[in-house]
Parts: sequence; structure tokens; C-alpha cells
Amino acid sequence: MDAIIAAYDSDNDEEDHKSEPGSLQKIPDGRDPKRMKKAVWDPRPPSSTDSYRGHAGRPANETAYSRAISAGVEQRNQQVNPAAPSLPSGRYISKRERAAAALSETTCSVTSTTPPVPEVKGVLTSDLPYHVRKTLENIDPHAANFNRIPKGVTRQIEGHTKGINAVRWSPTHAALLASGAMDNVARVWNVWNASEQQMLQQLGSHTGAVKDVQWSTDGQQLLSCGFDRTARLTDVEYGSEISVFTDEQYLNVVRFHPLERNVFLAGGGKGSVKAWDIRIGQHFKEYPKSMGQILDVDFNKDGRRFVSSSDIAKRNSSDKGIIVWDYEKQIALSNQVYLEAYTCPAVRYHPFEETFIAQSNASYIAIFSGRPPFKMNRYKRFEGHEVSANRVQCNFSPDGALVVTGSADGAVHFYNFRSSNVLKKFESHQQVCTDVSFHPVLPSVVASCSWDGSIYIYE
Repeated sequence: MDAIIAAYDSDNDEEDHKSEPGSLQKIPDGRDPKRMKKAVWDPRPPSSTDSYRGHAGRPANETAYSRAISAGVEQRNQQVNPAAPSLPSGRYISKRERAAAALSETTCSVTSTTPPVPEVKGVLTSDLPYHVRKTLENIDPHAANFNRIPKGVTRQIEGHTKGINAVRWSPTHAALLASGAMDNVARVWNVWNASEQQMLQQLGSHTGAVKDVQWSTDGQQLLSCGFDRTARLTDVEYGSEISVFTDEQYLNVVRFHPLERNVFLAGGGKGSVKAWDIRIGQHFKEYPKSMGQILDVDFNKDGRRFVSSSDIAKRNSSDKGIIVWDYEKQIALSNQVYLEAYTCPAVRYHPFEETFIAQSNASYIAIFSGRPPFKMNRYKRFEGHEVSANRVQCNFSPDGALVVTGSADGAVHFYNFRSSNVLKKFESHQQVCTDVSFHPVLPSVVASCSWDGSIYIYE
């Protein structure tokens, strides 16, 4: 603004020197007529195009005054500030008045600055430690060996008073891990917090053991099920229960549809699998042909099919242990999948390929084709761990290159999916390791849980 005033004064001085002698008259108040600007005032009413005529009858936008005002307006438009005091109209404005107006404008722009509102941190906005943030920033999803085997146990999480059945990483919040246990509660943990701050939410609405937990696709909600014959949807941020889905059977497993975010499957003790719609709070499909309690279900990558495993206790019914279903048509595509007389407590589809695996109580993991007729691979299986009639779950790494499983002796086993060779074994838990889960984003982070009530984090 000082530069603008200086330029304007220079223009005024030049124009004053060019004025004819005698054109200015003495002013009674003693002001120097040489510092006054000669102006011709138009008596006509002001209009939008001709509201002021300056020196020698020229339009105001051609004068230094108009240029100064235009520059000031442009400067103010670039900021969001309260309106500065406007310059008076209808008379000549002295340099002193212009300087005072400029000072007032600057003061307004400074005093009107509003301090930023501090961010409110909640469960879903938990801070990550520096090494985790750096890992997330440097991840290249197209690099070879994206998922790697961790080096060892880095953290132990305690809080459940009884055996834990399932652990699941949040798909959208890297620090959050959910667990469900026999003590009737599901919990949400911030894995990298200090020990006394790790538990962020305790979802204790169940009146029976919690058998499974699943995150919604947006990571905002947690679905849990259990022996109280209900599946419960909870808002993770506030810990408030959104919906309760009551079934006639106790529930062992829930699984969200990979494409339809408001749909999930639930299977339980009476051998039926139901598809529920969160919006209406009711099931709209049922797959009732299983002959034993449903132990596990899993969708293929496009959600058109899913596979279920059952606990078969009847003679000549081993061919019903694993069934592949058409999701839309509600028909069994094949029930001649697994012909051995063993129960399979867990089934998992490959993240990308038309292949799925099944944990067998014969202490091995079998591999099956995901296309009809869904034959089992008789030449390759994953062996070395123990199941011993426990519900021991297995999982793929996010890139599908590794298979990880718990074991009845408390160990965690890592296998190469292509060769089925054992790559690593961690002897960590004191009792049965019931579930192991790869982090969906971080390449070498794994969580495991056990009947001893502990959760281990491997990095």
C-alpha cells in the first residue's frame, strides 16, 4: 500500500506542475493550494458507469486514485477478512486519510485471524508410530515379495479373561485390531499404543461367547456373533450398538459380502447359512442343506460363490463337509468336494485366484480348485502343524503368496503357497493358537490369538 501511495503522490505532483498559473485560488484554512488537486464535479446523479469524473473531466479509472483503489480491492479479494473501512466518496481524499485507511485495513486483516480448532482424536483417528508411518509411505504394492515373513514377536496384548476365537485387522485404519473371545466381549485395540492404552473399545453386549468378528468394508463398524444367537453391528468410533440380528441358532461365523456392503452371511449350530441385509434387519436368503453345524464360510473374490464347512457327525455323510454355493441362486454347486472323514474348521478363498484352502482335523491344509467340479489337489498340501479337533483357523497373505495357520501346540506356521514348504515357525503361545491374520496393508505384520487369552503381534 505504501508503494501505491507513493506512485499516486508522484502522479499528483506531475499534474500539479503542469497546471496553468492562477488556476488555483487561496484556501481560507491555510492549506497549500499547490498540494490540492483540481477537480471538476459532475452535478448529474451517479450511475454505475459514470459515478465520478476526476481531473480535467477524465473518468476516474484513468487516474492514479482509481488505480490505487483497484489494487487495494484485488488485494482484499485474495483474503478472507472482515471488510476494512471504506474510503469516503464525493470529495478529494488526502494522503493522510489514505494512509489511515490503509493502516486500518491492515489491522483488520491481522486481528480477524481465527485460531485453528484442534483436531479431536478418536478411535478411528489414532496416531501411528513413526516406523509404521514410514512403512506405509514407502509401500510399493507392485514390488516383488510384497508380503514377507515377520522376524519375531514385538508386542503382546492382554485383556481378555478367557480364550480368544478370532482376531481381525481393520481394512482402513492401520493401527486397529478387533478380537472376540469366550468372555462374551469383543474388543478393539490400538496395537502400537502403550500397554495401558491399547484397548480402545470394549463391546460387551453379547450374553454368550463371541465366536467371530468382522469389520465392515469402510472400517467404521464391527460385526460380531456368538452363542447368544445374535449378530451385533457396532459403531467402532462411539462404541454404540447399531443393530441386533437375532437367529434361531447360535452363530459361529459371520462374513461380509465383498461387493454388497450391506449384506453379510451368518452360519451356526443348526446347519443353515443365512444372508442378512443390514438395512432391513432381516435375512433374505437361506442355504439350509448342510447336515451339521456351520463352522466357517468364505466368499470368492467377486462374491458370486461362497464355500461353507460343516461339522459332520453322521455316517456316510463325509461328502457334505464342504459345500460350494451359488450365492444368487441359493443352490449347492457341488457337495462332492472333500471326501475324507474329517471335519474342516476353516475355509479360505485365495485373494485373486479361483482356489480355496480348507483346514482339516487331520492336521493338514488341503487345496481345492475354485472352478467346477472343485476338485481337491491330491499332490500338494500344507503339513507340519497340529489341529487335534480344535477350531484352528488359517489365512492367506494379502498377495496370496503365503499361507499362515495356528496350531494346537501354540505355534504359528508360515507356508509358501506355491511349493507348500514350511518357511517359518514361531513357538509363541502357551495354549492352542486359534487364529492368525496378516495385516491388510503392512507387508510383514501378523497378529495371532490363543486359548490362553493373549494376542501376539509379529513384525
